[in-house]
Amino acid sequence: MSQARILILSAKYGEGHFQAGEALAQKIKAKWSSQVEVSHLDFGHLFFKKTDYFLRTAYTNMVTKTPEIWRLIFEKTINSHLSGLKKFVSGVGCGTLMNYFQDFSYDLIVCTHFIPAGILAEYKRKRLLTVPLVTVITDYLVHGIWIYPEVDLYLVGSSDASFRLQKAGIHREKILLTGIPLRPGFDHKLPKEESKKQLGLCAEKKTVLVMGGSAGHSGKEFEILDSLRPLAETLPVQFLFVCGSDQDLYRELASKIKKDPAVQARIYGYVHNIPQLMAASDLLITKGGALTISEALSSGLPLIMYKPIPGHENGNAAFVVKGGAGVKVTSPQELRSSVKYLLQNPDKLTEMSSAAVKLLPPQAADKAAKAVLGLVEDQGFKNKVIV
Repeated sequence: MSQARILILSAKYGEGHFQAGEALAQKIKAKWSSQVEVSHLDFGHLFFKKTDYFLRTAYTNMVTKTPEIWRLIFEKTINSHLSGLKKFVSGVGCGTLMNYFQDFSYDLIVCTHFIPAGILAEYKRKRLLTVPLVTVITDYLVHGIWIYPEVDLYLVGSSDASFRLQKAGIHREKILLTGIPLRPGFDHKLPKEESKKQLGLCAEKKTVLVMGGSAGHSGKEFEILDSLRPLAETLPVQFLFVCGSDQDLYRELASKIKKDPAVQARIYGYVHNIPQLMAASDLLITKGGALTISEALSSGLPLIMYKPIPGHENGNAAFVVKGGAGVKVTSPQELRSSVKYLLQNPDKLTEMSSAAVKLLPPQAADKAAKAVLGLVEDQGFKNKVIV
């Protein structure tokens, strides 16, 4: 029996898109490797290196240095799913992707970022592409630029996202609530006490985890540490800081904490044991990235979302707050007050933890993989790319 060939197109304009694609690819490979050949590609690699670098840099600079401009752009365009904005997106990299498809033939394509989704939707509109197209929406607030009638199946993380798509004209039968795919370590919740013991943490102290994705918390770690330092002198608490790939931040933060014996904290760089760190923690301080939020919710870990990026991260934070699993704060004073209140009220933490695990469908990666494979099976491997 011939194998079905699946391509997953992700992007690293925000690490969460790529992580979702990798989680889906790993799940398919782990359970259906004899039936399916799956390739996972960062579509930015199909551009010239300078083009990819420019796009990444432009996005990062805008959301970190001029967030209000990003907010205005996001809010002005959120309902522009049929506007000229899509024409701009669909023009980015079209020729390069078409050249790539000339060398490969796939039975189905999955996108976890709106740019490749928009490009391929345009291909389908022009009948240059006839294979099924699946889009995994990796935010809880769905911007109009995700929405294309040519997409055959949408996989979403919440009922709110499903409703938003339907309101924009996407038929209900083309939407499936699977949850956002998460890495294999989140398939099952790890025991808290055992995780604390394995990490060498004090079992009697509450644990606060501070992380903001693969690149850290956009430089806010020092601000967060200064805000929380007074609590270390009055409450039984220990802190875990994850700096991601920012090595300068790791060194500077480690140096500062080493000079302050009043703060019991551990500093990590880029790590692969996030499920264990979350399992050992009682509270997470993060921004508003959908993947980090989803991992915390699946772990039953209450969240404080500190200064989320305007637009998509604000929307993700609103989803968590609405579900009773976290709070959003925008100043160091609010942050310190919220952490103090929650650490002094364990019943509230327990309530938020219970709300967290109810917000997401369980086994999201497994559900998403089955949905993708079901669509391939329905097509009988007959579709091809026309080049």
